[in-house]
Formats: sequence, C-alpha cells, structure tokens
Amino acid sequence: MAKTATVLDDTPVLDESAVRQISAHAGESAAILEIRLKALAVLSETPLPDRVRHLWRFTNSGKLLPGPIRVPIAPAAVDSPAGLAEDATGAVLAASGDSFEILVSPAARAAGVRLWPIAGDARACESLGTLVTDAAGYFEALNLAAFTAGVAVDIPPGVRLAEPLRVLLPAPRGAYLPRILVRVGSGAEVTILEEHSAGSSESRMVSVTEILAGPASHVTHVLFQHWEREVRGHLTMRSRVARDAKVTLVIASMGGELTKMDLGSVLDGPGAQSEIGGVVLGAGRQHMDHHTLHEHRAENTWSNIDFKVALTGRGRSAYTGLIRIEKEARGAEAYQENRNLLLSEGCRADTIPELEILTDDVQCTHGATVAPMDDEQVFYLESRGIPPKEARRLIVQGFLEAALSRLPERLRQEMESQVACSLGEFLDEGKTA
Repeated sequence: MAKTATVLDDTPVLDESAVRQISAHAGESAAILEIRLKALAVLSETPLPDRVRHLWRFTNSGKLLPGPIRVPIAPAAVDSPAGLAEDATGAVLAASGDSFEILVSPAARAAGVRLWPIAGDARACESLGTLVTDAAGYFEALNLAAFTAGVAVDIPPGVRLAEPLRVLLPAPRGAYLPRILVRVGSGAEVTILEEHSAGSSESRMVSVTEILAGPASHVTHVLFQHWEREVRGHLTMRSRVARDAKVTLVIASMGGELTKMDLGSVLDGPGAQSEIGGVVLGAGRQHMDHHTLHEHRAENTWSNIDFKVALTGRGRSAYTGLIRIEKEARGAEAYQENRNLLLSEGCRADTIPELEILTDDVQCTHGATVAPMDDEQVFYLESRGIPPKEARRLIVQGFLEAALSRLPERLRQEMESQVACSLGEFLDEGKTA
C-alpha cells in the first residue's frame, strides 16, 4: 500500500490526494470529504505552534508531530459483545492504527444507543468539527483533515445507562488520529470512559473528542491516559453544554513521555454546569502539559475545576487554566483550583490560572499552589507504625482523591484501584531519578 503522507524536515506533509484516499477508503459521503478538505486548506496555512504562543510556551510542538499517515482499514460493526463484561453497554475497541471494532450489547441496542463509524453516520456532517474546529489549532486541523478512526455515539433522549460506554484506544506504532463524536439527547444520562493505553517509542497520537450534551442531560466523561512511557500524544476534548445540562470531566493522566492536552467546556445555555477534576502523575523525565477552558456564554451557568498534580524524579508539569465569562453570561459562577505536590528536588511545576470576565454580575475565584510534601504529615504516619513508603503513598493518594470522587461509585473504585497500582512505581522512581 502506498503511503499517503510523508515526513519532510520533521513536518508531516498531507496533500489532497491523501485526504481523498482516506475518505474514500472509509466510504464517507461527499459532505464529510468537504469538511476534510476545508480542514486541509486551513492546515496548509497554519504554522506549527512555537514557544512564543502562550499555550505552547512550555512544550516543543515538533516533538508531537506524527509520522506517515496510512489509509485505515474500514471498521467492522460487531453484534456480539465478545470480550466485554456481561453488563457492559458497549465499546469501541481500536486494535491498531489500521482497524477498529465497534461492539454494542443487546441492552444498549434495546435502549436505542448507537455506536457507528462516522463514515456511516448521515448526521455527522451537521456536527463534525463544529465544536473542535479546524481553526482551533494545528493539531486539531490535522486531525479533522486526516482522522483515521472516526466513531459517532448517539444517546437518545431520556435514556439512562447504568454502565459506562467504553472507548478503548490502544496506541499502535506510528501515527494514530482517532476522532470521537458524542451526541447526548435531552434528559439522557451517560458515562463515557475514553481510555488511551499501550504504545511504543514510535507511537504518535493526535486525538479529538467532541461531546454535544442536550438540554437537561447529564454526561460524565472519564479520560484515562496511561500510555507506555515512550509515547507522545496530543489530546483535545470539548463539550457543549445546553440549557440545564451538566458535563463532568475527570482526567487521569499518568503515562507517556510527552503529553499535551487541551480540555474544556462551552456552557451554551442558561443553567448549564461543567465540572473538571484532574489527576496527573509525572515521574522520571515525563513532560505533562494540560490546558483547561470553561467558557460561559449564557446566564446563570456554573463551573468548577479541581486539578491535582503530583511529581517526582525529574517530572515536569505545566498547567494553564482559563475561565472566560462573556458579556451575556450574567449570574455566572466559576471556580478554579490547581494544586501541585512536589516529591523530589528535580521535578518542576508551572501553573497559570487566568480569568477573562466581561460582565460584573459574576462570582469567580481561582487559586494555585506548588509545594513539597509536608514532612509533619509523614512523621505523624510513621509515628503510628506506618512504613515511610506507605506513608508517602497514603498522602499522595489522599491528595488526589477529591478529583476521583466525582465518578459514579463503581467506576470510581476501578479508577482508584488503577491509580493506587501506579503509585508504588511512581514513588520508587522518585528515589532512583
């Protein structure tokens, strides 16, 4: 198979022929192809972001560039949810960068839940790229032009799913550009687990997720990134929150060599609510760069951000959080907190909380801290007979716990178990770095 993209001077070259091949292989409509070609035109005029740009001052964007982008194999829709737990409602399993499977349980089908390739979604052209547009940035335009695993998820109005939908995205070798589009009907309730795992030193991820939450819906989105240590990736997630709806985003970011995430919500209707809880672990020489955005566009909206970072070894974290309140968003309430726990002398955390407020009728607060572990807390636990490593583990686990408490009970236990398993290795790296 001929390559559809090449690498020249460390910059991917993506031409119209390549985009047309990707679209044709997926069997997409002319309308989706038009969206891709428009994004390609924007990409060709968009420079790779440099350190002068505010949100890129801490990260070298060139290290995130994917290599050759191959034409993917068309996905397969699978009726039997083999490989899933009996009570799982559905999943998208991306087995490699070239193919993926969509599994839907009978219970989910009976409720009217649909998971399908974007190529087969007649409504995709109406919403694809409307939230994360090709103008959002270089990597967002690249994804929209050349996404190689596009999945649409539809939750009908009024449906309430007891178990989470799972989007499993193991990183293959080479370039991988998945795109997830979620539409949640009015009054529906759903939890979505988007899990990024595996990978190698050759893995380069450029992922985009768009969530459109209808009126009075409740959406919990869990973004769990635990790549192998050599992976590099750029992840973008945006939700649009309609009248009286609520979106809760919980991030657990602890893998990869270099991770850049751009996460946020647009509160687009009166009474809309958005909450973000973040857990970040950085060790060795990991570089973690996270940006959050809450944009209030309607009156009486509410948002909250609680972002916790723990670093050891020579781990590096950069966090930038922006709250933007438009002139029309009277009565808005917005809160933002970023706390960083430093467990070694070689690690570093930068934090930049930001406010843009265009109306006086608001309640808005923000705060940030960077501090080492409290020796008195360690001494207290040791005086009660707890070994030093276990004392440190308990303190870090307690520090991160508040962010995970936003999850539904069963999923919270699963995530807490995953974080607890990672903490032992995390603390050991701090001693040897």
